[in-house]
Amino acid sequence: MQNNVYECINISNVMNKLNLEKVHQIGNNIYVKCPFCQNKNEKNGYMKINTINNLYICDNCESTGTSIELYAKMKYISTKEAFKRLLREEPILDNIPYVYNNPIKDEYYRDLVYSKFLDLQQLTKKHREKLKKMKFTDDYILENQFKSIENRENKKKEICKKLQEQGLKLDGISGFFQDTDFKWTYKSHKGIFIPAFFNNKIQGLRIFLDDKYKKDTENIWFSSNNLYNGTKANNWPIVLKEKSINWIDMYNSKVNNTIIIATEIILAHKLFNNTHKTVIGVPNNINKDIILNIVKTMKATEIFLYVDNYTILHTSTFIYRNIIEQLENEGIKVNFRVALVDAHTENVLQELNEIQEKVA
Repeated sequence: MQNNVYECINISNVMNKLNLEKVHQIGNNIYVKCPFCQNKNEKNGYMKINTINNLYICDNCESTGTSIELYAKMKYISTKEAFKRLLREEPILDNIPYVYNNPIKDEYYRDLVYSKFLDLQQLTKKHREKLKKMKFTDDYILENQFKSIENRENKKKEICKKLQEQGLKLDGISGFFQDTDFKWTYKSHKGIFIPAFFNNKIQGLRIFLDDKYKKDTENIWFSSNNLYNGTKANNWPIVLKEKSINWIDMYNSKVNNTIIIATEIILAHKLFNNTHKTVIGVPNNINKDIILNIVKTMKATEIFLYVDNYTILHTSTFIYRNIIEQLENEGIKVNFRVALVDAHTENVLQELNEIQEKVA
C-alpha cells in the first residue's frame, strides 16, 4: 500500500527516524539536541522542530531547512534521494493528540483548584518584604492569598500530583499543562501569584513579576496557552470591597456613587489598601463596553480611572476618547489618574484632560 505523502515527509516522522533526542516541547515546537552541533563538538546546541511549518532551526550553529533537507543532510544524500527514501519507508509518527487550548472549566471548579493550588505554594521572605514595602500588612497578604511561585521542576510536578491525589483534574485550568513525559506541571515564572477574586471565587491568577516582561510590563496572566493540554487565561476583572459590604449591596447606588477602576490587579490592591473604597480591577481591559457595564451595574455617578504606566503608554488615546464620551453621555463623571507620573505619561495625561474638557 502506498504511504501517505504528508505523513512520510512530516518533520515528526523524520525526527523519529533519525532518533533525535527530545529535550522538551512548547506548543507546536519540539526541541531536540542538535546533531550538527554535536558533530562539531559544540555545546548547548538545541534544534527547534516546528511541526506546523515542517521546518527546523538551530540558533547555535545556524543550521536550518525543511524536513527533507534535514533527512538528506543527516544521511549524506541529495534531497531528491531523501524524498524517494521517505516515501518508500513506513512513517513513524507520534500518537500524540496535539491539544493546545482546552475549554476552560467553570468558575466553581477553577476556584476549587486554584484554592488548593495556592495552599501548596509558599511566600518567600524576599516577596513578603517586597509586599510590605508596598504597605501591605501580614494580615492583608494572608487574606488575599499572595504566594510566591514555586519554580523547581520536581516540586512543580509534586504539587500537581498532590492536586490529582485529591481528585482534581488540571485540564481546563489556565497555567497547567503536560510535559513531554505526559506529567502534569505548570508554567514557570519568577514572581508572586495575585488571585483574581470575583463573587468570592478565584477566577484566575495574575502574576506580579520580579523582573519586567517584554514590552515593559510587570504583570501577566498565569496561562498555558499553546502548551500540550494547556488552557488559555481570560482577562478576568476583580472586585475589592470591605467585608461589611455584601455582594447584593455592591449594586446599591447608595453604597457606590463613586467607584475606583484600576487597569491592573496589583494597582487595584494598592488603591483599596489605601482608600478602603470599592475598587474594580480590569487588567488588560481598557474597553469602554466593559467599563460602562461595570459602572451601570453598580449605579455609579462618578468614577476614578487609575491607569498603570504600561497601559497608558500602550493604549491609543482614541480608546480613551470613546470611554470619556460614552460615560459623559450617560451623565457619569470621569476622573483620570496615572499610577506613576513621569515625563512620558505626563504628556498622555495632559492630552486626556484636554479631551475630557472638550467632551464636557
